[in-house]
Amino acid sequence: MPQNNNQDIDVFDLFRGLKSQMKKLLIFGYRFVKFLLRNSLILVALIVLGAALGYGLSKLFNPLKTAEILVAPNVQSTSYLYGKIETLDRSISENEADFTGYFSAEKLKKIEIEPVEDITSVLKNLQVFPVDIVPRISESYDDESSFFEKPLYAPAYDLHKIVVIAKDTVSLHGILDYLEANPFLQNKRKAAYKSIETEIQANRFSINQLDSILTVVPSAVAQDHRNLALLNSAENNEVSAIINSKTKLLERNAELVQQLESLDAVFKVYGVSNWVDKTSLRSLLMYIIPLVLVLIFIFYHLGLKIHTRLKDQH
Repeated sequence: MPQNNNQDIDVFDLFRGLKSQMKKLLIFGYRFVKFLLRNSLILVALIVLGAALGYGLSKLFNPLKTAEILVAPNVQSTSYLYGKIETLDRSISENEADFTGYFSAEKLKKIEIEPVEDITSVLKNLQVFPVDIVPRISESYDDESSFFEKPLYAPAYDLHKIVVIAKDTVSLHGILDYLEANPFLQNKRKAAYKSIETEIQANRFSINQLDSILTVVPSAVAQDHRNLALLNSAENNEVSAIINSKTKLLERNAELVQQLESLDAVFKVYGVSNWVDKTSLRSLLMYIIPLVLVLIFIFYHLGLKIHTRLKDQH
């Protein structure tokens, strides 16, 4: 029984302590709200002054702008693209190169490239890697892994994102023209384009030849309807083989036409974004400065109150 009484007393003391703390918290909240209401005009003035000051400073320091270009390299030019972007970024930072005729380099601050992460394209393009690298690719697949940052694996991706950061808008098409200005890659692209056109024409010729053969089938069926049953039952006969060959040629030509459409440039562009202001501390000054002024005012008065209380105690 004495032990139960002690537990009852401990619980009672606990609730009494919580009640005391809650009372102090409510008193503090009441005094704080009263302080805000008493100084509401000053606080509003500080907020308006801070917002105006922040807006003026944000306009005085022009925020950086950013834009993105989504490209798909052709004719095995991915490694060249990454190397060119790296060289371009270094030249911009060191003011080494002249890009007159393409874009205004003095406005650029940074340019970088990264693959658009897509495991399906990695699996599709595994044949571009040596056999001993393939196991390491599967082991390294992780959204947090540095695997995606290694240019060594860049050819495994179909799409790549070029990020441009500048002090003002520059010609994104000028940057693309600069990247396209490689005679070797252009000749390689034209050769690939011509090769695909030749294959399409050859396939069309073969399809026409097969069509001319198939034109005799209706007349054969018309002469004897038993030929139709024979045609349906014999899966491996010559007519079925001709139809299968034509189907494969049509499917192949459809694939080649898609490849031909993507070969209009070394770096096929699938998207160019608009220029937008890059989020930075300067763009948030309109909100930060009023908050800082209000906090300074509050802590100033809090410091005065603590100083007065300590002075009265002494």
